[in-house]
Amino acid sequence: MENCIYQGKMICTYDLKDENGLYYEDQVLVWKEAAADRRLHCVECSAPVYLAAGPVKEPYFAHYDTLECDYESGQESEELKKGKRLIYQLLRRSYPERSIQARYRLENGMYGTLFCDNRDQPMVIDYRLVNNSLTKFRERDDYYQTHRIKVIYILGVRQEKNTKQLDWYQNLLQKAMGYVAFLDVEKEELILRRSYGYRLGAERHFKSVRKNYRISELTMDETGQMLCDFDALCDKLVQQIEEENRSYQRTQDKLKQLREERQRLEEEEQKRMEEYRRRMETVPIEPIVQIEPLEPMEPRPRLTRRSDEEILALGLNPVIYEKCIHLIEQGDGHLVAKKYYDAIMKSV
Repeated sequence: MENCIYQGKMICTYDLKDENGLYYEDQVLVWKEAAADRRLHCVECSAPVYLAAGPVKEPYFAHYDTLECDYESGQESEELKKGKRLIYQLLRRSYPERSIQARYRLENGMYGTLFCDNRDQPMVIDYRLVNNSLTKFRERDDYYQTHRIKVIYILGVRQEKNTKQLDWYQNLLQKAMGYVAFLDVEKEELILRRSYGYRLGAERHFKSVRKNYRISELTMDETGQMLCDFDALCDKLVQQIEEENRSYQRTQDKLKQLREERQRLEEEEQKRMEEYRRRMETVPIEPIVQIEPLEPMEPRPRLTRRSDEEILALGLNPVIYEKCIHLIEQGDGHLVAKKYYDAIMKSV
């Protein structure tokens, strides 16, 4: 357990170490002596407790005797205990004048990992190493929203897969607070990530901003936002996505214009052919004259058609490109501009 009662006030083991993880020796000695005199008591059952403050494990309070006490019923890993201490120190550093409490009991009986008393808007940090169930998450989040409590959800680093797309639970957290946070206890780093999904035509795309921060170098503002360059990085990515969308739309508009131009030329060509057929119907048929067969001609090369996107990528106009192909196939390649001729012949 991280809390106990001493001289009528609640004390917390997270106050025994500095931001480098080193003990305040004098404070440890005071609490050790108080425990020896049976002056430290459990928050839940009021039984005497002692202080364990060794060099390897995180410090904690424990009962002298084995008791059925809710406070000591759960076993916490060293990762979870150290993570709570690091976050506690982040709050203490950011809000030195405020009351900060670990394992805060909410009115509905649930517990918040850490609670910061703010008269304008209280703040709770919910830190867990694994995903919560959907039902429990909604129950907890609805309570925070109803009571106007600012909540920051932090997950263990093993939940951070750094995949292209967030999983369902991380997506819930991003919707709740605008980003996802992971705590790497071993490196003492807080990882912030925000994912963006968008469409270019029928295709879905995902991009994200992800950055690691030394938690000892972070502080928070009055609204609970981390004071770092994360939001600026997100704004930059949003601008890149918006430019990508504009560029895609410009290409689509140009392709649409080219398709319309091609359709117009085809309609004009069809009208000319219809006019030609009408004129030919009025021309008298000449008698058939036997003509000696000509020598067989070398077959012309088969020209490969490219897509409009490929032609645009070459810096050429697809409509002109198509006309040049017809000229080459008809034997009039000498009329074709060199850059179009070279591009067409490379496709043979």
